[in-house]
Amino acid sequence: MSSSFIKIDTKNAKPKSGRKLKTMLLFPPEWVPTAPYLALPSLTAVLRENGHEVIQRDINIEMYELFFSDMFLIWVNARMAQQLRELKGKEAQGELTEKEIDQKECLEEVLSFDVMELASSAEEAKRINRSEDFYDASKLEWALNVFRDVMRYISVAYYPASLVYYPMESNLGYRPGVSSEVYACLNDPQVNVYRDVCQQLVLPSIAKERPDVVGISIGTKMQLIAGLTFGKLIKEAYPDIHITVGGNVITRLQEDLAKQEPFFTEIFDSAIMYEGEHALLWLLEALVGDREWTAVPNLMYKEQGHVRINSEIYTEKTTSLPLPDFEGFPLDSYFVPTRILPYLATRGCYWGKCTFCDHGQGYFDQYRGKPAQDVVREVKALQEKFHADHFLFADESYPPALFKKVSQLLIEENVDIKWTTLIRFEETLQDPEIWDLAAKSGCKTLYYGMESANERVLELMDKHAKKSVIENNLKEAARVGIWNHVMAFYGFPGETKEEAEDTRQFLLDNKASIHSVELFYFVAYRHTPMVRNPEKFGITIHKQDEYDMPLDYYYTLNEPGGVSCLDAMQLCEEFYQNDFASWAVRINAREQIFLYISKYGTNKLPQIYATNHTPAEAKPDTVAGLITWPVAKADPEGGKDGEPGMARVVSHSAK
Repeated sequence: MSSSFIKIDTKNAKPKSGRKLKTMLLFPPEWVPTAPYLALPSLTAVLRENGHEVIQRDINIEMYELFFSDMFLIWVNARMAQQLRELKGKEAQGELTEKEIDQKECLEEVLSFDVMELASSAEEAKRINRSEDFYDASKLEWALNVFRDVMRYISVAYYPASLVYYPMESNLGYRPGVSSEVYACLNDPQVNVYRDVCQQLVLPSIAKERPDVVGISIGTKMQLIAGLTFGKLIKEAYPDIHITVGGNVITRLQEDLAKQEPFFTEIFDSAIMYEGEHALLWLLEALVGDREWTAVPNLMYKEQGHVRINSEIYTEKTTSLPLPDFEGFPLDSYFVPTRILPYLATRGCYWGKCTFCDHGQGYFDQYRGKPAQDVVREVKALQEKFHADHFLFADESYPPALFKKVSQLLIEENVDIKWTTLIRFEETLQDPEIWDLAAKSGCKTLYYGMESANERVLELMDKHAKKSVIENNLKEAARVGIWNHVMAFYGFPGETKEEAEDTRQFLLDNKASIHSVELFYFVAYRHTPMVRNPEKFGITIHKQDEYDMPLDYYYTLNEPGGVSCLDAMQLCEEFYQNDFASWAVRINAREQIFLYISKYGTNKLPQIYATNHTPAEAKPDTVAGLITWPVAKADPEGGKDGEPGMARVVSHSAK
């Protein structure tokens, strides 16, 4: 696809009809239900600024609110009872398959449990998450276990799906990298829980509001099935509504989606790639005849039976965008006791060199940012307008110059907030005064993409970080009370087992200044420099025709002696079995730890580590953990060794 930048001439545009469209924006599951995601408020701000009526719905948090309610659990219980009756009927006829025998056993066990007791526990768990009891680690751990129990309970009703509260690892048994399976999943009422979510939460809202346009933001792979399910059911019920999809995953899959004509016929009418604020605005103008369809940048749509991708690409000017608009979001419904707002000062990554990373695929242009003065002004405005004192700076990697200037300005202007962000280890951040200012300005937790502690491997990655700098940054941050979360992975092509051991040993040697750890195995993401030039990195990429919507590929090393994909998996498993105990936390969502640091004012929090409590401590008046049946899990994506899609997790971290 050939692309070109365009500069939109709004002054000389043709006269507008003045017609405005009512738009409903949907954020589908699954995402962490502790804070809003920034996509919808950013889109809403531009549309409302231009006179369009917008209803924005965070269906993710609405789904969890629904799941953890007596109404839904009673409904699920009835669904399971009906399923069991049908299976017993087949059993009487001697017609049960092995899978159905397993399903019947799960249903019989779960239906013996008191659903009203579970529903009561779920209500108490929600109350704990939204009250000061949140800061009692034993009570919070109990509440999180209740949520996990509820998800296991609901999973049986959608057998063999596995629905998980946190981390986001729900599995419906269909591979999202295979379009035929994605489409089959959309039509499968047995496992596709999102069909019921849509029917109970989305369709009634559309019937009430009657929007002209529905926009669905699909930012992560975990949202793909839910987002497409919503689109399909809305299209079936309301064929005259224009449905558009967008988000990072849509951008990454643009070439594949263009080949999936049924998607444009039965699920959505258009797709917006890259940044969507003004592209969505101009799409609305095209829908009312005020703009030619070919003049809408970043747009993919169906025209005369063919999918067309407009060549023009528009990148947002960060300094001229309006303040994100959270009006209409359920800001007090998230599972935290205080409001947390996301804020983005930059687009893209200022470093932008890491050979394993494809985050920049969501932006056609690379790094752009706002001046520190604008950042602080906008944060103050959000604080005052939405009564929030906690902020997630959601940048790909916070630039060191901005880190220093924003810290200084927050202090000078007496902006009393608490904040967290992702950051890169930098030589320019070694001065102790920088860290003193950061802590004084309200910085509480930092997330670092270390990736490796071996300098040769870091050079191969084009990270160019020095081990001494990594140690310095961690020690200085820890000294001033900032919580350090370090992410790394095994198996970068060319890494030896000895070099992988350097990473493990570094983590162990620096326990005093590393408060939490995530260790992954390398994944060959589709749009990375490595996958585009595999021979340069000594790997062979294995593609299979059935995987026609891949986000990553299985790979093998061209030469023996390095850490293979399977080696890296084994090393990860050994790390978590042998070395991880001292880092195991009872509360592990990013926002939860952030609030604990904010509450207690220190990175010394022994009460949240699993090694510092006994199970008896984690039980208030009601008891979690009663559901212990063996729920059958759906086959993981990629199933067999050697198939693409088997390696799914890697450090999505600061560069």
